[in-house]
Amino acid sequence: MPAFYSFCLIFSLALCQQPNQRHKPPFKIAISAVSPIVVTESEVYIKVSLTNTSDHDVNEGVAYVRDLDSTFRFEVREEHGKLVPKRTYPHPELGTPGSVTFRTIARGETLTQEQRVSALYDMRKPGKYKIQVWKRNPDYDMKSNVITITVIPNDKGSVPKADKAP
Repeated sequence: MPAFYSFCLIFSLALCQQPNQRHKPPFKIAISAVSPIVVTESEVYIKVSLTNTSDHDVNEGVAYVRDLDSTFRFEVREEHGKLVPKRTYPHPELGTPGSVTFRTIARGETLTQEQRVSALYDMRKPGKYKIQVWKRNPDYDMKSNVITITVIPNDKGSVPKADKAP
């Protein structure tokens, strides 16, 4: 038994002596609006580009829930800085539709995905919404740039009507 404890101590010391690369983010995140202006009740999509900036390929498992990559956290604020509430859905006891996949992002590769942010956050009211994304990891805090999406009223009265045939 003492040999086991000695092994654990030596192994722990060896880990402490390793260069601290696990605290250096292996990715860079950049986001952009699919459409910076949307009409009320429309879905809001953003593009999230994840670039592997490490010196090795990165393998990860990803759960997609309501079309959103679970490795990302989304922060949505209204124009006065208040956090936008998450949407609620009827019958949460039935679960949330989703899928799981595994992916490898090669060194230097950029993976770009559209994310339906309005599936998670209530952005149905007119106004300006600021969105930022970060990748979840206990070893680093990696955030994207901030973008603004403007939601405008759906003024159905201004839609031109088709001319009637004679």
